[in-house]
Amino acid sequence: MNVLDWILTAIRWFHLLAAVAWVGGGMFWILVLRPALGRSDETGGATRRSIGEEFRNLVNTAIGVLLVTGIVLSATRLTDNAVTTPYVAVLVVKIVLALYMFYVVRFLRPRVYPDSANAGGSRMGRAKDRMTSTGALLIYGVIILGLSDILNALFENALVN
Repeated sequence: MNVLDWILTAIRWFHLLAAVAWVGGGMFWILVLRPALGRSDETGGATRRSIGEEFRNLVNTAIGVLLVTGIVLSATRLTDNAVTTPYVAVLVVKIVLALYMFYVVRFLRPRVYPDSANAGGSRMGRAKDRMTSTGALLIYGVIILGLSDILNALFENALVN
């Protein structure tokens, strides 16, 4: 391995670490913290907001790392001769989903990490809340991680053939 290979390996590692921190943190939030804080006394709301603010900082950092490393990794892979049309199609889906997640966090839910969709409002408002909820973001993140694995398999398969 040459120096560029080591640098790309480090970039892939940071990309994966940022994705795992965001998605894993979201799983912990939904499956552990939210239920535990929901059962706690009246300080649960203040604690939930405080944890949400800290998690928001983690997510913002993850977004920055994912954007920078994702651009580098995409450019590196797309310039390789082993890239196929299915690879590009899956990569486009992954990028669109990731950009949607970034948009939701930065512009639709900018204050705190949301606990759940709002119960009230119009049918369109409820649909928007469901599409931008913590659970929805977690599902998008898991799908994106799966797409990453598919991309690796497509790339390795193209290298073999």
